[in-house]
Amino acid sequence: MTDDDLWDLTRTRLFWAGILANGVTSDDGAIAVEAALPARPTARGELLRLHQLATDELTGMLALLSDDEPRWADGEGTTVGDVRRLLDSDAG
Repeated sequence: MTDDDLWDLTRTRLFWAGILANGVTSDDGAIAVEAALPARPTARGELLRLHQLATDELTGMLALLSDDEPRWADGEGTTVGDVRRLLDSDAG
């Protein structure tokens, strides 16, 4: 995987982990999560560590929350289950 691809995946996981962890249910909340994302690390090792952190955070939030809890889902729904389905469709 290229560094660019790894960064895109890392940002996506950080974004959705932020949506889930912060209980975001609005466009304004999603914009705030996007604005709070970190800058891209310059070294590959740092990028790999951030990617692992993002993966762990997203996996942990998905395990912790039930599918019927309200969350912003990019116009694709309004629950954690909708976020989960959106992520599954992006992965497939």
